[in-house]
Amino acid sequence: MSQNTTPINQEEWLKILGKGMVTLPKKWRDELGIANGDIVKAKKEGNKVVIEAQRNREVPYRIYTDAEIKVFLAEDKIPKSLVKKLRKKFS
Repeated sequence: MSQNTTPINQEEWLKILGKGMVTLPKKWRDELGIANGDIVKAKKEGNKVVIEAQRNREVPYRIYTDAEIKVFLAEDKIPKSLVKKLRKKFS
């Protein structure tokens, strides 16, 4: 993917959808090299929101899959015998 190196001085009015979602115009996504599923950085500057395309494909945090989350939740479950003991003790 090659990125356009010329400054992009464009303005658009964008509608805020449910849960605060905003759609970036396709032309902008193409020019910035943003694809579906990519991570972008957003920051608030006064009354402005600035969205930056990721320069590299690395993100500063780990994104877990649904399968990994299921494993974590299963590992964190308290055994039923312990739940019974705790209920007895604290009731």
